[in-house]
Amino acid sequence: MAMMEELHVDVAVVGGGPAGMSAALAAARAGLRVALIDEYAAPGGQIWRRRFDEVGEAAPRSLPGAARELCAALAASTVTVLSGVSVWAAPAPGDLLLTGPVERVRATATVLATGAYDRPIAFPGWTLPGVMTAGGAQALAKGQGIVPGRRVLLAGAGPFLLPVAAQLAATGAKVVAVAEATRRRDWARVSPRMSGHPGKLKEYVGYRTKVRRIEWGHVLVRAEGSDRVESATIAECGPDWAPTGNERTYDVDAVCTAYGFLPSVDLARALGCELRGDAVAHDADMATSVPGVYVAGEATGIGGSDLARVEGELAGWTAAAYVARGTNGNGKAKPTVPSELRARRAKLADFAGILGELFDPRPGLRSLATPDTILCRCEDVTLGEVDAAVAGGATSMSALKVVTRAGQGPCQGRTCERLVASRLPEEPARFSSRAPMRPVQLDVLIKTAAE
Repeated sequence: MAMMEELHVDVAVVGGGPAGMSAALAAARAGLRVALIDEYAAPGGQIWRRRFDEVGEAAPRSLPGAARELCAALAASTVTVLSGVSVWAAPAPGDLLLTGPVERVRATATVLATGAYDRPIAFPGWTLPGVMTAGGAQALAKGQGIVPGRRVLLAGAGPFLLPVAAQLAATGAKVVAVAEATRRRDWARVSPRMSGHPGKLKEYVGYRTKVRRIEWGHVLVRAEGSDRVESATIAECGPDWAPTGNERTYDVDAVCTAYGFLPSVDLARALGCELRGDAVAHDADMATSVPGVYVAGEATGIGGSDLARVEGELAGWTAAAYVARGTNGNGKAKPTVPSELRARRAKLADFAGILGELFDPRPGLRSLATPDTILCRCEDVTLGEVDAAVAGGATSMSALKVVTRAGQGPCQGRTCERLVASRLPEEPARFSSRAPMRPVQLDVLIKTAAE
């Protein structure tokens, strides 16, 4: 049997968004061999997703200036970019198994810039065709220039709602309403602290002028239709975001939800990194609990692209310093971490904290699902079935997985994990993390087992 094709580098960066690109460039500037591994067809991540006809361009014109600058620098660097591949297993820190032509990357240090994904919220009708996350709708609009429907309702909480609504409207959709769970008084409460971030306020105001119909203090309570979504109902909500009445129904052919994001931590968990809440725990230099493994961007907690870039740069430099410490006998100079990075990160992290205070999901959202609402989409497991299993004594995630099959589908619990965990008496709780973390061909598994 043929041997696996391997690539040996000093630093491996997983994730090609703002954090990953910044980390790869910083490590390369320190004179190290660097590989950037990314699932997308080209660097940029979800936030800087390219149109399908721009994948081969170094710095597409459709991207914002900061993104073009970073993409151009990456293209001109010595970084080896492995696009369109996934890490499906990590037998050890610095040992990554891939789904691409390069089947294995071995590195002295690893930077996890794995990003985040849309937080799922279960409500009646959320599995209907035409109901999707705002991130999915944005990917369609950005990558393909198409909209999920002609009459679209968006619902959720946070700054992501308005850019997506504006983008869908610019692409040809009619945004019938944006149901925002927070209230104006919530924004007023934090406005004095927001004044320290004038650029962010200006950006928000720009989107606000493009989206006229915002229903403040409302949540989406159900979507209805036969073969696909045909109507969506929103309702006023209380401070905990539980619906309180005064419903309003809209005729739609698409519904997009945006109740925040969850850090993507499956690879970090596989490597044994400690978590802090939903995110990867780290120190001031972005080092995780596992020596030689660093983290940056949304995997550390949701903070936006500006914070992700600074964290990526910081992680890249500190990963390079780690490599140098282990190779001083070979004459490598220890890189100096730029002193201003920590201060820049602290200021941007303050803004992320304000957003978290405003928009982190509140417990009332759990009341949206009814007993026959599906929680695990892969295995069609309902809330009623999960509650019955808990009442019958299945009080751990592992037990629920066995009794109900929740979390045993293709997504391995990425979609339903938090929904199922919310039905247990104690949180946080998680499904076990093991390879393969991404779909992989059987012959690759056989080949790996033989070596």
